[in-house]
Order: sequence, then structure tokens, then C-alpha cells
Amino acid sequence: MLVLRRIFFYLFIVIYLVFCPLIIFYALGYIYEPGNEPGLVKSGLIYLSTAPPNATVYLGNRRYRWRTPTVLPSLIPGDYPVKLVLKKHKPWSEVLPVEKGKATVLERILLEPEERKTEVLFANGFDNITPIQGSRFFLVTKTSRLADAFLFDWKDEKLRPIFHKNSSFGGMKISSYASVPESSALLIQTDSANGRKFFWASLKGKEVQIEDLTDLFLETPERIEWDPGYKKYLFAFQNGHLNRIDLISHSLAPQFLERLIGYGLFERKIYALRDNFTFEQLDFEGRKEKTLLQDPLLGKSLFGENEFYQIKIFSDDIIFFLGKNGELLANRLPYRFVSHGILGMEFYQKDKRLLVWASDAIGIIDFSKERAGEENVFETGPKVVWLFKQGEKIEQAFWVYEGSHILFRDKNKVFLLELETYGKPHLYELAKVKDKSSVFYSEEAGKLYYLDASTGNLSYLEVLPRRDLLLLPFPERKEEKKKVPIEEL
Repeated sequence: MLVLRRIFFYLFIVIYLVFCPLIIFYALGYIYEPGNEPGLVKSGLIYLSTAPPNATVYLGNRRYRWRTPTVLPSLIPGDYPVKLVLKKHKPWSEVLPVEKGKATVLERILLEPEERKTEVLFANGFDNITPIQGSRFFLVTKTSRLADAFLFDWKDEKLRPIFHKNSSFGGMKISSYASVPESSALLIQTDSANGRKFFWASLKGKEVQIEDLTDLFLETPERIEWDPGYKKYLFAFQNGHLNRIDLISHSLAPQFLERLIGYGLFERKIYALRDNFTFEQLDFEGRKEKTLLQDPLLGKSLFGENEFYQIKIFSDDIIFFLGKNGELLANRLPYRFVSHGILGMEFYQKDKRLLVWASDAIGIIDFSKERAGEENVFETGPKVVWLFKQGEKIEQAFWVYEGSHILFRDKNKVFLLELETYGKPHLYELAKVKDKSSVFYSEEAGKLYYLDASTGNLSYLEVLPRRDLLLLPFPERKEEKKKVPIEEL
């Protein structure tokens, strides 16, 4: 009996000496890797979160016991085929790389429904939508007549007429609109036998208020802007000068600023590019506050064509210049990013990425990265990464799901481009829309509003699940998070 006890004692000592270090190494993130050169290696992990959640996870041919959101820990470095399965949704699959000491994170996987249900809001056969990005409104028109123009509020799903049917202006033809992001107002330009008129339409409470501003426009402007947070002034550009319109006093300050080849507004400031290539910041009274560029050689090399530039300011330190031929410049190296063809842009402030689109392509410029190491003597700055190059006539694009997806309209089709992959982006077709009509996407509502291709009915479909199903991102862990590379589709 004593001999047997000694045998068990020594066996326990051997097991302890062998497995205790392995348990400690495992707790520290190391794992034993068999093979030609067996030994301990630093493990990695995969984090997966889906919307909707509770998707079944398959790692290779093996079903994982936990559902999304979940962590697949202690993985030997290598490539792992991962498949996600959720009832009434299309399977999602990707080969995910795992590196030692790093977390491969996909925290905003949007599972595509097997069938997307379209909801009809108003069955009236509309003609077009005019989006007002960042606001809760968009304009819907049946014909080009003022009496057939409506302002739609997606929060209460109400359709409000711009003019009453018995209005004397109802028969006038709408020739153009002007709007700015995050503003609930529109400037509407009309034509009739009695001449051209300008109407300021703004939503006050549940009513659309109309003000006739025709006498304040001495000419038809090339461009009109206002600050959505300060609606006292409108700024109208024409023939190199800027007129200021005071909506409160109903007065005009003609040629308020002169010799301009570009301007933009941001936080109650005017950013003015002069024809001598001086770039200035002024207040709304025209007083100069800062000179941002006074280098004739650099200015001429950047803006020497003397074309008009829309100036877009999305933050205090990033300024963009969009030329009339689609040239895109910025106050960051390499200064000139695209020589021509850019139709529009959307900036995602959280991670400082710019979404740009041309008629045939979708691209991203990442301004979040700091300058590379000291071994790079010449700073080059970020470049455009073109994600999609098979477009026919792309005219609109939107950030979706906190910058993890891009929604865009190409001719009469709307697509969703998934960026959070470790290979080529996934592309899904969402809807067919009425030919030559625009669409409106609300990130807050998670819905795409559009006119049905066959009926012209004002409809919507859900792009994002309910907000309570959008889970928290990857939790803070000791493992380093692996960056997601973006490849061209």
C-alpha cells in the first residue's frame, strides 16, 4: 500500500511539473503547436459580431458552440475559413487570418436577409426625391410644378405640401433647388411667364413656411450656401463675387466679397479662395480672421486653372477643394488627390475617412494615419483606395453602419458594399429604383427611401436592423487588434 501511494505521489509530481507550465503558458496566450517543428507559439483570436446577432459560427467544418457576438480564442497562427449562418439570412463566409498576439476583429458584419421586404409609404406615383443629407427631411415631387412638391419627414412619416393647392404660385415650374447638409430648409428657384422667382422654404413645427426672396437676387447665382446652425444669412456666388442675403432684415449686401475662385462655410466662418491664390478665413461680417495660405507659387501650382472650387470643411484641420471638373485637393499632402472626375464626397468624422465617388468608381481616403517612421524622408500622405471600379453611372453614395459599409446608387440600382472583410469587399444589390430618381438614406433610421422602379411609389427598405440589435464593438483586450486591409473589388 505504501509503495502504491509513493507511485501515485511521484506520478502526481510528474503530471504537475508537465502540465502546470502548459496551463500558465495557455493563460498567457501561448499554445502548443504540433507538426514538423512542435513547440509553444503565441496564439491569436477571432472576434465576430453580427447584426442581427445569434448567428451560428463554423470554423472550417467544425461548429463553434457559442453564437455571435463571440470570441474564438487560442488559435494557432494561420488562415481559418469562417462561416456564419442565421435563419432567414444568407450565409456569410470569409477566410480570416490569425496572427500571433493579435485579434482578428470583424465587429460590424451585416447579415444579408434572404429576401428584403419593401414597405410602401405613399402610393402616388412620384417623379423624384431631393435628399437633404444629415437631416430628417427630403423633398419629394410628382411633377415640376410647385403644387406637386412635398417635404417628407421620416421621423413621423408625414408628407407636407410646400405650397397649398390654391396658392397663386402653385403652377410655377421648379427649375432648381439648393440645400445644405443638416438643414431643414430649401431654396427653390422657379420659372414662369412672369419671370424667375426664389422661395425660401423652411419647416417650423409641423408647417412649411415660405418666404419670397426674389427681390434679393439681382442675378441667378451659380451657387448658394448657408450655415445650418446659423440661418440668418444666405451666401450667393456669381461671376467671382459673393452676395450676402440677410433673412431677418430682408436685405442684400451686394458684392460682399470679391475676386473669389472658391468659398465654403464652416461653424459661422467663411473660407475664401481669392484669384491671387490667397486663402483666408473671415467672419460673417466680412472681417478677416486668419490668412491660411499666402504662398503665390504653391497657390498657383494647386489652383492655377482659375476654375471655381467648392470648399468643404469637415473639421478644424482638414479642408477639401472640389473643382468644377472633379479635381479633388486638400490641405494635406499630397495636396492633389484626384485630377478629375469626382462627383461627390462624404466625410466620416469618427475615423477621419473620406468617401469619394466618380461616375464609375467608389474610393476612400484615410486621413487617420500619422506620418510613417523616420526612415521615410519625404512625407507622401494618404492615397485614394479605389474599392469599386465597375460602375456605370454612380451619382450618390453614403456611409452606413458607422463606416463599415457603403451604400451607393448606380443608374437605377442601389448597392451595399461591405468593407469589413479580409479580402475583397462584399457587394449586395438592395433595390431597383425609378430611372433618373435619387434616393435618401438615414443612418439613424437605418432605412433607404426611394421611388419604386415600376410604380414610382415612395417606399423604403430596412438596411440596418433595429438599433437595439446593433451590439457594442470589440471589447478592450490585451491582444493587439489586427487592422483590416481593404482590397479592390
